[in-house]
Amino acid sequence: MSSTRLFSPAKINLYLHIVGKRPDGFHELETLMAPLDFGDEIDLSAEPTSGESQITLTCDQPDLPVDGSNLAIKAAEAFLEKYGLQANLKLHIRKRIPVGAGLGGGSSNGATVLLGLRELLYPEATDVELAELAAVFGSDTAFFIYNQPAVCQGRGEIIEPLELSHAYHGLLVHPGFGVSTPWAYQTYAADPKPGLEGKTMPDGFTLRNDLEPPAFSKHLWLPTTKAWFQAQPEVTDALMSGSGSSVFALVENKE
Repeated sequence: MSSTRLFSPAKINLYLHIVGKRPDGFHELETLMAPLDFGDEIDLSAEPTSGESQITLTCDQPDLPVDGSNLAIKAAEAFLEKYGLQANLKLHIRKRIPVGAGLGGGSSNGATVLLGLRELLYPEATDVELAELAAVFGSDTAFFIYNQPAVCQGRGEIIEPLELSHAYHGLLVHPGFGVSTPWAYQTYAADPKPGLEGKTMPDGFTLRNDLEPPAFSKHLWLPTTKAWFQAQPEVTDALMSGSGSSVFALVENKE
C-alpha cells in the first residue's frame, strides 16, 4: 500500500466581477484567485485491487459529510473511472478551512485528492486532464490543480495561471458562521449591484467583490469588519472573499 500526506490550501478572491448570466443558469465570472499558506491536510493511501474499488473517507470534523456527497470522494471516483483503475482508497481530512467561508475548502479537497492519486497511481495524468475532471465538481475546483494565482473565467473553470510580482501579506478572519453561495448569487441576481472598488495593488488589479452587497445586506458583521480593517494605518485595503463569510486585510508588511 502506498500513501502520502497532502496540503489542501485555502484561497481568497482578490477580485470577483460578475459579468452576466449564462444560458446554463450560472453566472459568468472574472476573478483573480490566490492560494494561501493556510489549509487542510489530507492523508491518502491507495492499494491496487483486482476487485471492485472501495473508498473510505474520515474527517476530524464530525459534522462534515463523509459519504458520496463529499467532493473528495467524488474526485476519487472520477479519477479511478477516467484512468480505468481499481484500488482501495483511504482518505482522512484534518479540517482547518471553515465551511461556507468563501475559501474554497471543499473544492480544494477535491482537487488535492486528484493530485494525490496522480502521485500514487497514475503519474502520466496531465494538469489539463485533472483540471477538466475537477471542473465537473464546482466552479473553484480546477483552480486548485495549478496551486498558483490565476485569473478564472466562465463559471470559474477557465484558468489562466499567472505570476504576481509582489509579495502580499495579510490577515484573514472568519466570523464563525457561513454564507450560502447559491443564496448570495440568487440575491445578487435579484438586485445586481457591483461591489465597491477598492485600492489598486502593485500588480495592477483593483480589489472588488460583486457578492459583497448581498452578503453585507444580511450579515452586518461583514461590512463592519471590512470598515474596521480599512481604518487601520497598517492596512492597504480589505475585501470579503468569494461569497463570504471570510474577510481579509492586505497589510503593508509581514511584521
